[in-house]
Amino acid sequence: MLPELKKAIMKFVPDYFSWDKKRQEQYRVDTPEEDAFKIMQYLLRELFDISVYNDDEVEDAWRAMNEVQCSKINDTLLPIKGIGEDFFYLNEAFPSQKNLLSFETLYDYDFDDYKFQEDSRKKEQKDYEKKPYRGSLYLTWARLMIDDSFSYGLLSMVAGYLYCQLDEYGNDYMEKLIPHEFIHGKNHGKAQGDGYLFDLKIEAKGLESQLDELKHRFWKHLSEMYERLMDEFDKKSKQRVFILNQSQVGNPNHHFLFTDKEILKRIHFKTFMRCCCAAEQTDHSLLSRKLEEEKQLLTKYLDNQYKDIMENFDPKIVRFRKKYKVIFHRDSGFHELLD
Repeated sequence: MLPELKKAIMKFVPDYFSWDKKRQEQYRVDTPEEDAFKIMQYLLRELFDISVYNDDEVEDAWRAMNEVQCSKINDTLLPIKGIGEDFFYLNEAFPSQKNLLSFETLYDYDFDDYKFQEDSRKKEQKDYEKKPYRGSLYLTWARLMIDDSFSYGLLSMVAGYLYCQLDEYGNDYMEKLIPHEFIHGKNHGKAQGDGYLFDLKIEAKGLESQLDELKHRFWKHLSEMYERLMDEFDKKSKQRVFILNQSQVGNPNHHFLFTDKEILKRIHFKTFMRCCCAAEQTDHSLLSRKLEEEKQLLTKYLDNQYKDIMENFDPKIVRFRKKYKVIFHRDSGFHELLD
């Protein structure tokens, strides 16, 4: 615990260090809003000489920080937010009346979130068919200490990681097949209510319809590929963890990849790193080979679809789709996307 945080706790929660570990952890996952603000206010002043007097000003201060400053404040705050040996903190929303202490293992949390998401989809789409649980972690944000150093963490199933990589690869490859760029639509940046319209259009030198069809086929294929990968890793049940160190200067980051749902049962939040290291797959060659194999399959698929579209697709056919209006609130902090 850094001196600045210790001083803040002693100033605003003077009894904290006399509590037992259980009470301290309960306080950390359920910190009163007033205490949280006072601690943040104190740290911003001590660390960066920034004065804030309300929550809005705290948000403004966050948005103005660079990566190094964000890591510094998150590092400093972690011991008053996280639990267990690594001060593990899951930066995700929890259902009402629940927090990280409500779940002993990563499986408990993920299965609970899976049920919530599937029930929500069923409510929104009456004909939706619920998918079996095979582990659903996908780019879930966390913060923790690794070897006594602060780090951000991403938690994903291996299938989800491959999906993410193939999504990026596929979009880059389609840009090579049909070069295109985003341009401002006629309403981009116009004020509407308390925000501004986000209106971008694709310019592909007359091949906009062909590109749209290629993207449509790609997204459908990618979804099918994801289901296949989920089934594949679930059936193999290797029960292993890949830890990818993706840190950059000023931005420490580790991506934790879990092969299947069974390994999630062995990952306890209070001993997160110890559990992950006990099941770690240190040889990443199989993961790398699998990704390259899937890229080759995807390349072949996109080449075939591109050829078919260019030879047989009628660009006059317009697919029916819902129209969405995207509006950024004037206080969202996304103004740079309107430039």
